[in-house]
Amino acid sequence: MKVLWTSLVEFPPLSRFLGNEPPSHCGWLYASAISALEVMPNLELGVLVFSLKGSFRKYIVDGITYYMIPCDSISKISKSQVAACVSAIKEFNPDIIHIHGTEHSLAAAICEANQFGIPMVANIQGLAGAIERYADGGIPLVDKLKNVTPLDFVRGTFILNAKRSFRRRSKCERICITSIRHIIGRTEWDKDHAKTYNPNIHYHFMNETLRDSFYEKPIWSYEACIPHSIFVSNSSSPLKGAHKVLLALPSILSRYPDTVVRFCGSNVMSNDLNSILRRQGYHLYLKRLVKKLNVENNVEFLGSLSENEMKEAFLKSNVYVLPSAIENSPNSLCEAQILGVPTVAAYVGGVPSLIKEGVTGFMYRYEEYEMLSQIVLRLFEQKDYSELSVRERTVALSRHDKNANSQRLKEIYEAINSERL
Repeated sequence: MKVLWTSLVEFPPLSRFLGNEPPSHCGWLYASAISALEVMPNLELGVLVFSLKGSFRKYIVDGITYYMIPCDSISKISKSQVAACVSAIKEFNPDIIHIHGTEHSLAAAICEANQFGIPMVANIQGLAGAIERYADGGIPLVDKLKNVTPLDFVRGTFILNAKRSFRRRSKCERICITSIRHIIGRTEWDKDHAKTYNPNIHYHFMNETLRDSFYEKPIWSYEACIPHSIFVSNSSSPLKGAHKVLLALPSILSRYPDTVVRFCGSNVMSNDLNSILRRQGYHLYLKRLVKKLNVENNVEFLGSLSENEMKEAFLKSNVYVLPSAIENSPNSLCEAQILGVPTVAAYVGGVPSLIKEGVTGFMYRYEEYEMLSQIVLRLFEQKDYSELSVRERTVALSRHDKNANSQRLKEIYEAINSERL
């Protein structure tokens, strides 16, 4: 069986072949590809790769065929993009086209390019139309207006534009979901939204495979972590809610003054010229909030982290917090659980499909940072995390079982392919 995937990032072997640094995100997609190839030895895999520069190119690396698709924008289809997709379809001649992520221009372009009747299926990652209403993270209008940087004028990254960018991507999403018959999801949230977009769509449930290192030892233990430390795995945008953790911090510090919150993301506190020039409005907002709350000595911004660095950050933390305003099934939460890290997450989107309250983690309403602070305090007071950690790992190891997920993908492919015969 020949299957043509889409990917927004280069797979690590392709990056190394091209002399590029492998991307620090979306490693789970490559892990899923390798697992699928192991379970389906007769699978021939092609991958359309979103590329912001260069021309249409083809490479074969480690048995996977890659097509670099020149794209002008993440949210707007171009004629050249569609033409490149047509060329790739004709050249590879797949039995199935598998779109990963519905909310980007490559997803819409491959749908427009598929004039050959090839069955298509899409994996839901985020849902831009549903995310749009939460994209500004609830930041007050006055703070959106006050926190503007030079980069915002160059790239349009104003906090005020947060919803607009998702609105543009939602147009691609609607093209994709209304053009296909099959969708793969993993939470009640994404199922309900997909069915609302396209009532006739066939929904297939399948869990995701995580990055390789998170299945391996070491795993989390209280003895090896830094007591009273909190890890937040994304501080890049209002949607990810880092500001809510900062608002919760003073209450936590009143009882545990040695608490440190470590954020994955740009060092918003740096004053060097390069950092200032690269600073977006949201980063400026975080910096000012840190100073306003007088918590400069209790926060660290770690920059972009590789897979191994991210795992190390999880292992060092006493508590992992996912403060996002909306999520479907965030891999960072799943990675925390599979390591056994005590986990707190906002009760949003698909998160309730991943956490059983008090059993495999804890949840709070996104806006209620007061609740967040009290849950963290209760976890800090706790010294024996063994039962919680074991329950998290047991559920996560089952949910993200590589072989089971690849077998499920095989079943989905066979079911779709049988319709064509």
